[in-house]
Amino acid sequence: GWGEGMARLPQEAIKTHLLGRDPFDSRRIWLDLAEHGWGNIAAISAVDIALWDLRGKALELPIYQLLGGASRHRIPAYASGLFRRERADNTAALVEEAQGYADAGFGAIKMKVGQGIGYDTTNVGAIRQAIGKDILFAVDANCGYDVGTAIAVGRRLAEHDLYWFEEPVGANDVAGNIEVRQALSSLPIAGGEQLQGLTAFRDLISQRSFDIVQPNLSIAGGFTECQRIEALAQAHGLRVLPHMWGTAIRLAATVQWHATIPDEPEGISPQPSLFEFDMTENGLRTQLACEPIKTVDGYVPVPDAPGLGIEINRQVLERYAVQ
Repeated sequence: GWGEGMARLPQEAIKTHLLGRDPFDSRRIWLDLAEHGWGNIAAISAVDIALWDLRGKALELPIYQLLGGASRHRIPAYASGLFRRERADNTAALVEEAQGYADAGFGAIKMKVGQGIGYDTTNVGAIRQAIGKDILFAVDANCGYDVGTAIAVGRRLAEHDLYWFEEPVGANDVAGNIEVRQALSSLPIAGGEQLQGLTAFRDLISQRSFDIVQPNLSIAGGFTECQRIEALAQAHGLRVLPHMWGTAIRLAATVQWHATIPDEPEGISPQPSLFEFDMTENGLRTQLACEPIKTVDGYVPVPDAPGLGIEINRQVLERYAVQ
């Protein structure tokens, strides 16, 4: 089984708690690793994803069936890119990039902000004018602002009909996120990609700090823990749109999970379920799978091969390996 995490699990933990275990005991293995303090949840995430991949291969079923079945077999995607770079005319370059995504069939895009009120408002306005009103447009500040600045920037950006404002302030700042959300009542607030485990999400979800919850499978605890996070969010009427940024393994895993997430929690008006498709250069995402997952007309197809649905090119893995 293949997995991907954001931290390294010590060899002793592998010997003590993994070798010889039944991969169908994934929940028990997850708890054993966590209870004995081996690594952190971002490391356990890799083990959990690999165990689900192994179980799917053993049963000859894709993971989405092990999770209870797919809500969709292709997922509308948003192009995630539009970073600030040093170039002669950054605004023109961003506009050209955004138009390229629209021309490629994406119905939604996301831009990196958090660069100051002048940069953010100028470039968001230019991109919205270029792509028109029919393309969904989200922005991501990567925790770049304090509360007051986030509110000031958000009020200016809201004029451009944004789909959400992601991580305006610190990921764990419950009170700060609530203050931003209340001040920007017409602009949905999203976040959660950095959080590890159900407990880290508990207060942010129960106090409705976000409108959209974005767990990352390789950080939050793998399929086993993310199912619990999803259930908690849905119990509070919050949307779950997983965060995705990593290799072909994390991409495939996120596709499998996202395929199973219902379109909306009960009582919430219908909104499209959008998949984050990283558009930056990353050979481990575009080359590692023998048959890379690609968008087709703005949608991500859900592989139905066993496990994660992909095979890994070991030669590519060796080429990128760090000794």
